[in-house]
Amino acid sequence: MSRQTWGHAATFAAIVLCHSGLPSWRRAGTCLLIQETCMTMTAEQFHKRIWEILDPVDSAYFEVVAAPAPDAAAIASLEAAVGFPLPAAFAAFCQRTNGLCVMAREEVWPRAKEFEVGPAWTFWRGVVLLGIDAPELPEWASISAQQRQLAEAGLPGILPVLKIVGDGSRIWGVDQAGAVVAIDDGADPEPVGGDLIDLYAEQIADLMQRQQDMALRLAERAKHKHGKLPG
Repeated sequence: MSRQTWGHAATFAAIVLCHSGLPSWRRAGTCLLIQETCMTMTAEQFHKRIWEILDPVDSAYFEVVAAPAPDAAAIASLEAAVGFPLPAAFAAFCQRTNGLCVMAREEVWPRAKEFEVGPAWTFWRGVVLLGIDAPELPEWASISAQQRQLAEAGLPGILPVLKIVGDGSRIWGVDQAGAVVAIDDGADPEPVGGDLIDLYAEQIADLMQRQQDMALRLAERAKHKHGKLPG
């Protein structure tokens, strides 16, 4: 399965994803540490599990894109800024699939227009595993950009790793102890039950459900629009 790059949307070819049932992981019942996961999981295993989570994603409704690999200087700069080394498996993943983003296609879930209002979830069209600075990686998908915002908000020492596209208030990261944490609207980090793999599986499943809900919403909107009498 080839890796796509961030660039103009017209340059992207959809990554064809297999259709299958949801992966059969058991959700962890206790709070796991990402460091523990990376110690017991090789970079190849981490990469494989991420893509297995994406197996049910339908390429008719979503596109999957990523940026080129970062160089050593970008990795060193990020580690210096955050204050600790990147988890090995995650760093290796970024070398192969940097800034991996799953985004609903425009034709099935149109981007919100300026000043458009609606329920918050209707703006949440994608999920991104944040990437290390590299050419073509947009700022909103950059770990460094998100880390600077957290530091300016008085939350240093957090490595941002995941966010929902369109949701400006929530972000998930890893603290120096290796725990996965959630930060909501600049509040203190809260530990998350499960590891990064669990979190990603949950967010991708939620994204697919939102797309189905949005399809129903758009169909209902079209029904009312066509049902109106002219004049």
